[in-house]
Amino acid sequence: MPKDLRVSQFASTYKPAIDGLRAIAVLSVIVFHLDVFSLLPGGFTGVDMFFVISGYVISQSLWERRDLSLGRYLADFYRRRLLRIMPALLTVLCVSVVLSAMFMPQYWLSELINRTGLAAFFGLSNLVLAWNTDTYFSPSAELNPYLHTWSLGVEEQFYVIFPALFFIWLRYRQRVGFAWAVLPLLAIASMIIGAYQVKVAPLSAFYLLPGRFWELAAGAILFQAIGTRDVTPRLNRLAPALLIGGLGLVMVGFLFAQPRQFPYPWAMVTVAGSLLMIAGIVLRADSSPGALQRVLQTPLATYIGRLSYSLYLWHWPVAVFLRWTVGMELLIVQWLYPVLVALLAAASYHWIETPIRSGHSAVQRKAGFTFAAGLSVTGLMWLGALWVSVNPSTLSLSQTRDTYTWYAYKHYPQEDFARLDDPRLKGRQLFVMGDSHTAAYRTLLKLVSLKLGVTVTEYEQGGCGVVSLIGPDPAHCAALREAQLQEILARAKPGDVVFLASLRMPELAGRAWREGEAAMVDDALGELTADNIEAARLAADALLSRLQNAQLTVLIDAPKPLFKAAPNRCSDAFNRMNPVCAPGLTMARDQLERLRAPQMALLQQLQASYPALHAWDPLPLLCPGPICSAYDANAKPLFFDSNHLSGHGNRVLEPSFSAALLKIWGVTPPATE
Repeated sequence: MPKDLRVSQFASTYKPAIDGLRAIAVLSVIVFHLDVFSLLPGGFTGVDMFFVISGYVISQSLWERRDLSLGRYLADFYRRRLLRIMPALLTVLCVSVVLSAMFMPQYWLSELINRTGLAAFFGLSNLVLAWNTDTYFSPSAELNPYLHTWSLGVEEQFYVIFPALFFIWLRYRQRVGFAWAVLPLLAIASMIIGAYQVKVAPLSAFYLLPGRFWELAAGAILFQAIGTRDVTPRLNRLAPALLIGGLGLVMVGFLFAQPRQFPYPWAMVTVAGSLLMIAGIVLRADSSPGALQRVLQTPLATYIGRLSYSLYLWHWPVAVFLRWTVGMELLIVQWLYPVLVALLAAASYHWIETPIRSGHSAVQRKAGFTFAAGLSVTGLMWLGALWVSVNPSTLSLSQTRDTYTWYAYKHYPQEDFARLDDPRLKGRQLFVMGDSHTAAYRTLLKLVSLKLGVTVTEYEQGGCGVVSLIGPDPAHCAALREAQLQEILARAKPGDVVFLASLRMPELAGRAWREGEAAMVDDALGELTADNIEAARLAADALLSRLQNAQLTVLIDAPKPLFKAAPNRCSDAFNRMNPVCAPGLTMARDQLERLRAPQMALLQQLQASYPALHAWDPLPLLCPGPICSAYDANAKPLFFDSNHLSGHGNRVLEPSFSAALLKIWGVTPPATE
């Protein structure tokens, strides 16, 4: 072939093998999320492949419309993006909202789930997730059906600014050299931001556009470099090697990428591999493809690639709902899962994506109509989703739809009650401080306020236990804890009570239980080292001394029962067969007594040192016999999950708690029949 002969790559704009790359990307993500034998521990980097591919393909699409005016150019781009992204996304979001309300009780993670889902309607879920404390790799993320929409948020935010940047390059690339430097400079700045954030703000690095911009920009820069030029024979011959080398780098990412070093530096490996693979496909032009490219452009690979968007949308919520209900551990479910995802993705692609993208109505072809219709439909669906998230019990199929029984909300009591009118209670205040177990006493505290006529003020923050008796109070809560304490000291009067409500037992859920409860308790007790107990004592001394010096009375709840499984997840026909429920909803009382013995001993020591400290023990009421159950004798739940009380459990405990307060204040409890 003569050296000056050039192979035109524009004989065919569509490159089927790029759909094959999409297939690799989406399948790697699905395999990673399924955690199938840990085959691809870095399979999450498939999202980074998508970013690079999107950057390249979108640039090619914009290049083909380079002769349009800026207004028509932008209007056409956003019209096509809206038709491409929103229909399938809105469908998945609405289905997920309804299924969440039907099958997943509102629980500690629900607020984050609802906020993530509602934000996803407008491409903002990545912001919600970045401002949360749980990472993409944390166990709690497994139950958020909207988690995967973070990457769509990054892309949509990229598309807010990218078309204008690319237009500058289109218009000035031949006259102003700096036009070629805009994207590379921004990409470099983004890489620097990402490298910095990985160390100081890892959630922002992972979820937000500033640390991810360079990945999408890389695909666009590649297009600027090779997508507008003819292919030289040398590059054409080199293309198969680039494709193979790129696949090697991508596989390195799939197998070895480290979540704690992501997106920098590990995303660089996947991005570089993706760039090489795209270059290998594009530079081959219409020449005979190599073996790897032939595999990538087989009908099956290209079809999976065309389905990739719908596959990505559906695979995660389907996994979440199966995980919550029957569980993903059963072999039949593992076989059913890919079939169900494939059917949903195919239906979404053929009946939603394709018809809406290729339709010829005015709503689909006229940008103004498209925007008006898109915003209207999105807004209406968002309002519907908001209503469902506020009123989930309306659709719920779970026993937990009986919120009065299950939830420790501030329900006004449905039962008749008598108010205690005693002058010694006038002006009394009860301050409550602690972690999520403070919130789990809300029904009890509401009853106390109504019956005794005292003012109850709650200070609660999940994960911020106070005087836990099993270790130091969490250091990351120090500032909040101090602010709460300062407010209590400023508002409280001598004789007021401060109730410290927190989890004071090592959790049992998720532990190995097959060797028996005694072995499990031994394992948990092994974590309560002498150093832990000493740190717990020092933390208690620091707080109790300040409260006692302020002439305040302190009340602590002794450790309550806890369980190996959660009633809210194991009490319905559609979830009680889940393997997470196999440990059951009972515990031997003697094992629980053994588990809390170190805490009870420390509590007695503290009471001896601090006369202002009183203990209230709810365990005998919650567990009157040798076997502790999450349900009472009337089959009503005492606990909502493995360690938080239910609304009914609150009502069971309230008379005892009120009696403890009245004793502190020197008031004789009213006689009961």
